[in-house]
Amino acid sequence: MTAAEPAVPVAPESASLGTRRLLRWSLAACSLLLALDLARSLIGHLGYASPVSMWQPEADRYADIVWPPAASVPPGAARGQRVFLENCAICHGPEGRGNGAAAPSLAPRPRDLTATAFKYKTTPAGAPPHVDDIRRVVRDGLAASAMPGFGDILTPTDLNAVVAFVRDLGAPAATASPTDTAPVVVPTRPPATAASVSRGAALYSEQGCAGCHGDDLRGGQVMAEAADSSVTSRDLTAPWTFRGGAAPADVFLRLTTGLAPAPMPAYAHLPEADRWALVDFIESRRRPAPGEPGAVLASPGQSADPLVRGRYLVRAGLCGLCHTEVSRIGIYRDDRYLAGGIRVTAHPQGVFVSRNLTPDDETGLGRWSEAEIARAIRDGRTANGLLNPWSMPWLFLHGLSDPDAMAIARYLKTLPPVHNAVPEPLGYGAVETVLTKLWSGDPWLGRPETITYVAGNFAGRSGPSLARVQTLMTIAQAVVLLLWLALLARAIPARLWLPLGRRSWRGALAGTAAVAVYAAPMLGLVPAGLVADAALRDVPQPTTDGLAPEQAALIDRGRYLFTHASCVFCHRADGSGGLKLSGLPGTLYTANISSDPSAGIGAWSDAEIARAVRSGVGRRGRPLYWQAMPWDHFSNLDEEDVMALTAYLRRLPPVATAVPAYRPPSVDDCRDYTVWTVPSTTPGCR
Repeated sequence: MTAAEPAVPVAPESASLGTRRLLRWSLAACSLLLALDLARSLIGHLGYASPVSMWQPEADRYADIVWPPAASVPPGAARGQRVFLENCAICHGPEGRGNGAAAPSLAPRPRDLTATAFKYKTTPAGAPPHVDDIRRVVRDGLAASAMPGFGDILTPTDLNAVVAFVRDLGAPAATASPTDTAPVVVPTRPPATAASVSRGAALYSEQGCAGCHGDDLRGGQVMAEAADSSVTSRDLTAPWTFRGGAAPADVFLRLTTGLAPAPMPAYAHLPEADRWALVDFIESRRRPAPGEPGAVLASPGQSADPLVRGRYLVRAGLCGLCHTEVSRIGIYRDDRYLAGGIRVTAHPQGVFVSRNLTPDDETGLGRWSEAEIARAIRDGRTANGLLNPWSMPWLFLHGLSDPDAMAIARYLKTLPPVHNAVPEPLGYGAVETVLTKLWSGDPWLGRPETITYVAGNFAGRSGPSLARVQTLMTIAQAVVLLLWLALLARAIPARLWLPLGRRSWRGALAGTAAVAVYAAPMLGLVPAGLVADAALRDVPQPTTDGLAPEQAALIDRGRYLFTHASCVFCHRADGSGGLKLSGLPGTLYTANISSDPSAGIGAWSDAEIARAVRSGVGRRGRPLYWQAMPWDHFSNLDEEDVMALTAYLRRLPPVATAVPAYRPPSVDDCRDYTVWTVPSTTPGCR
């Protein structure tokens, strides 16, 4: 057609037919897009609905427990049994066999009270303990360990009753009464002299003490104590960690009686003067305690040996909390330590299965370099992309020092490899994800209201990869969308696209924003340091002006632990706590650990704080559920670090916000262990 020729009119029927066809194709495209999106959501909700396997330990290995422990007391139980079940069974087991539900993470493992061995006693090696030895341990606890003292919690009657119950648990009760066993008499100590110290140094070498404690007396050697249990040789330069007491008479007693079943032998065959000489030598090598003038912080977590440092940081940290399979009631499967498999649901971010951190080549970290592991821990970056911070809280670990991150990576590479094929994360459809994030009022951070942790092993699935199916559906959605746009481009005359585009710039921006919300948090576009700094900017930095350098160093170490040992994750940056948890233990709330004397822990003693951190015993004696307050992991903290953390908590600004009271298990609690990330004072799963 030339310019002079008249335009051929289009029949109204043809235009109407084309419009109807375009609408039908558009409706079909939208329906297909929504169907695929709905299918993605269904896979996200139903894909990992049940574990592949559920481990249940044999009762003689680890015994189940009802929570709270008082609920397991049988009707008509004697006073001693009742006190034991309420306070001791969580670690020692209901029959005292050292097989309590919280035992797997404790080092050394809780004592088997039915056996003859009893470490901290006054009777000779091989003899049963005196009843006063049992009473002393129950009343005072064992320093720098998970064994707490109950002297300020139990009445004298209850204390005597549980001591009698423990005494009668032991096999020695069948052959000899502990009350009839004569204790070792500690003779008067002669004055310490340069000659006695020199004699003690010679004996230390002659008796082979350095084989366990080292030439520098710093210990730290991990040794077998009993079946499936290990013990770390004591740092003899740090008497504040001596569990049986650090007084000269206490050390003399340990040399005399030994610490069976630990490798520490008895030296009763040595003359008394020689044993006192060893006491003098050990005392002469005492270094200043943390915070004292001249003190240098030197816990295993700051060891120059990366394996010692890494083992300590992993065992005393929270890696095992998510990366070790648990039974229905939360007992850790120690023969698959850090092999992953727990399901973590953080709607609308996704459904995740905790990674296998063992060095298995096919399913774990065997082919990862130490640098790659350290980068994933601190920056959330891996060769396959970014780790979602709601499944792996790397934001709180970003500030780990280079030596700490590399030490953790080095230690993980030495673990026994476990083949456990963990499936890739599942997501949800775009519509559900965007609408949920917008409804939450926090679209850019994408904060899930709740995070659930489900027991069992969700790894090792057979059949097609559901994550791959979701990926194929996403690709299919993209293809449908592109074909639809191509259809629109062909069906709509070119002269209409320009004004259409001018009128639709707001829609384009809205579409871009929707994509951003769907992908949020888009942390891969921002340096990890900036994101972590923003997340942790409110962690208080107390002033140390006017303090001695040793005290300032202790507080700084405490802040480091508070921030990067993930205290912040549950107790929030200001220590105010209040986040709700619901599940098997009932409904509980993370504690206010600020220095407020009423709502927080300002009125607690240092010993009470340490007992809660490392033994799971509240100030008034209430046992703390070990997966809510992971004291079983923290029991591995060195005394130095507990002192540092306490020093920092003392300086947290007071927050007068009271935390709701604990509510025992009820019918409306969550079936799966659920943590709220936003404040909620309503008990139960709502």
